[in-house]
Amino acid sequence: MANDFSQIEAFAGLDTAGLHALQNAAKPIAVKGGDYLVRYGEEADALYLVSTGRFYVQLPNGRVVAEIGAGEPVGELAFFSGGTRTADVRASRDSTVYLLTREAYDAVVASYPEIADGILSTVSSRLAVATRSASAMEAKPGKVIMLMPAAGSQLPQGFAERFCAALARHDEPRMITFADKPDGVTAESEGFGRWLGELERSAKRVILVAGGSAEWDKAIARNADDLVIVAPLFEEQCDRSELEDYAIPLFLRGNRTLLLWRDHERQEITGSGRWLDSRNVKLHHQVPLDCDAAFARVGRFMAGCANGVVLAGGGALGCAHIGVMQALIENDIPIDFYGGTSAGAAMGGALAQGLTPEQTIVQMQDMFIAKKAMRRMTVPVHSILDPRVFDEQLELRYTNKDIADLPYNFFGVSTNLSTNSVYVHRRGPLWHAVRASGSLPTILPPFITNEGDILVDGGVLDNIPVTIMREAKAGPNVVVSLRSDAGEEWRLDTKYSALRSRGKLLRDVIFRRKPKYEFPSIVDIMSRSMVVSSASAVRESLSQADVLLLPPIPETMKILDWHLGSDLSESARAYTAQRIIEHEPLADMKDSLTG
Repeated sequence: MANDFSQIEAFAGLDTAGLHALQNAAKPIAVKGGDYLVRYGEEADALYLVSTGRFYVQLPNGRVVAEIGAGEPVGELAFFSGGTRTADVRASRDSTVYLLTREAYDAVVASYPEIADGILSTVSSRLAVATRSASAMEAKPGKVIMLMPAAGSQLPQGFAERFCAALARHDEPRMITFADKPDGVTAESEGFGRWLGELERSAKRVILVAGGSAEWDKAIARNADDLVIVAPLFEEQCDRSELEDYAIPLFLRGNRTLLLWRDHERQEITGSGRWLDSRNVKLHHQVPLDCDAAFARVGRFMAGCANGVVLAGGGALGCAHIGVMQALIENDIPIDFYGGTSAGAAMGGALAQGLTPEQTIVQMQDMFIAKKAMRRMTVPVHSILDPRVFDEQLELRYTNKDIADLPYNFFGVSTNLSTNSVYVHRRGPLWHAVRASGSLPTILPPFITNEGDILVDGGVLDNIPVTIMREAKAGPNVVVSLRSDAGEEWRLDTKYSALRSRGKLLRDVIFRRKPKYEFPSIVDIMSRSMVVSSASAVRESLSQADVLLLPPIPETMKILDWHLGSDLSESARAYTAQRIIEHEPLADMKDSLTG
């Protein structure tokens, strides 16, 4: 055990006598994956030192704020302050720790004060890291992945190898099956943990494949950071297996992924929700077996380099998003996750359906120009515009397809007036998400959910939802901001006295006369008010962009000028293509993410 202590960073400088003193003072404890080491509110009467394995720190509200690995102390702050535990600490895999009671600690430190120096140095380093990253933990990939079939099914032939090959484009993974287990090492023995520890040190990523024995499957579940469940999309039996019942509770939701496979890409995706309902995974991916690009996309997600695009709201100005996406695709920069608000949700939702940018711009022109989806006025009780044509066009084009059945990951954002909070659409009919996210206050009536929540345009609270994307996945994010997000001053060459009377307004409307002096319209006021209310969120979002794109938009273009959308899309395409040539982060993404 003294040799084990020498591997702990805090005691690396201790001489042999000091290490033996620790050996006599400390008690080794084995902690199974999923078990709690300390609980919130308990008396902090012991200090723990992690020898092998990994733990996570979880606040009472369920938020995970830190991970603790081999060579680090656990519970040291409360221990030294004499207080109670301020969080739960739970093993994310089979682990071993050494326990030092307060009496044992005081005795050994009295003879070897450098032990206290080592622990306090580690504490200081951890606090420095915590200060630098005080915000919530973002998504990041685990080092050890368990690959497991769902509902008692079998992995398709060669699936694990293709999964590993996709990951190998970014990491140096090592695939381990039951057949690789050394002779004489049982799944319940201490030697099993040491063997897995050696594997982890020998590769950047370890893929543990279930199958072989029940003991093996349970042991690798307790020793993995991430769980990847592989399910046959069209299989009727989708109830959780006994292994899933055992493994799923061992992992935080953020560390669970579901891969839904089908034989052919041409097969329509249906029924994803029934697999999701009982597994509560963070992300799921559609994987047709005849599509190498789908495996490549999964590899990017698992390697932590999936490419997201975050698209701002802005009505017709959102046609710029289409040109940006076209340039990215034409330059072999893959898009793995679409997220957006209002017009950004509409454009992202169309592309996440599998439409091309060319098809998307044609769809927008047909909706808003040919069908005049936002041109019909109504009695201004619930809104200024009658939404019926708009709703019909949305349902026709985006359909009642569940967002979970899209070939690409997607989310839309709206504002929940019932709870005064951001509402993130990840399930349910796609057209509902697009309609709710684009419910411009006063212009369109709000969208009402089946639960009675009142939803309006997401731009009221979060017009550029970068934080949502960063929490959903690891990897770079391209943020496309529109003119209304830039925060420029808005002034008009007019006076208050230029406000027209009711009679003059009516005559000007009938005879289609333009006023001599421009005065803000209801649409102008509404759109600007939304920007003001979310201005601080916009500034924070822009600062989180890995790549920020600001396509040029004509100063005279308004949010309902859909007839200018095609030209705007083309100028945004040209702008983005030039940025890819000039901007190093975009070029790096192209090199690292192609495939």
